[in-house]
Amino acid sequence: MEFIHYSVTDETTYTKEYILDDLADVRHDIPYGDTSISQVLDLYLPAQGSAPYPTLIYIHGGGLMRGDKTRHINPLLQGLRYGYALACVNYRLASEAPFPAMIYDVTSAIRFLKVNATTYGLNPEKFILWGETHGSYLACLAGIYGETGEYNDPTCPYVDQNARVAGIIDYWAITDFLTTYEASLKKRESDPDAMVLEELIFGSRGEDLVNKISAYPLPLNGIRPGLPAFYILHGELDTEIPLEHSYRYYEALKAAGNDVTMEIVPNTKHSLPMYTEAWQIEGTYRFIHRIFQ
Repeated sequence: MEFIHYSVTDETTYTKEYILDDLADVRHDIPYGDTSISQVLDLYLPAQGSAPYPTLIYIHGGGLMRGDKTRHINPLLQGLRYGYALACVNYRLASEAPFPAMIYDVTSAIRFLKVNATTYGLNPEKFILWGETHGSYLACLAGIYGETGEYNDPTCPYVDQNARVAGIIDYWAITDFLTTYEASLKKRESDPDAMVLEELIFGSRGEDLVNKISAYPLPLNGIRPGLPAFYILHGELDTEIPLEHSYRYYEALKAAGNDVTMEIVPNTKHSLPMYTEAWQIEGTYRFIHRIFQ
């Protein structure tokens, strides 16, 4: 598929404020692991439709340093209107445990939901991961390596369960920490006190940090034919995570023959304002409907 762009459509398709009364059965803080109190998820089951439900699994952003499972969830809650379930995942932040703890948690959460799909009325063959910024990086890692085992948590009781999903929604993800680390070091040249996020995420500096980053499989290196369908979205004017990151994903996925769509948001920087307007998320939901139906 070729690039597509936003176009303004009927603004009544979605609402800015989302009220869950009579629309969902909400279950908060379901534990999917026992290593940390951070290993919990919220589950929203739609009041309409019938089980087993196709399910969106949300991986929040925040640089792997902040944020939680309630961050920016309005666009995902819209899926309840279509009879889709929603699972919002917390994971260990870098302040608690360095990388790869957070990707271990994401793959463990997917496995937990698959093993317990019957209990919650979910369709384990229809899971789509939806991530934003560094949460999207985790979603991409899980989508690319979920069935190969590179990022399996050896302590997960469901480690033998396949973590493959049907689709990945990637909102402005980075491609790898080596690229962002190089950019961070350039910023430090002009500002010696500038925070280097990668140092915080990996708990290391200098050559040791580069070695740690290089020790883990990178997303682009794992791209091959037969991956889940990808929907990539990025702001045209993003300076925090430049558009080039998404181009690299798109070109590599396309070259391998995968189902991939890239949407570029014109005149937009690093984030959309809560992604609640119809024209902002219309393309995303067209992708979701196609994969689920």
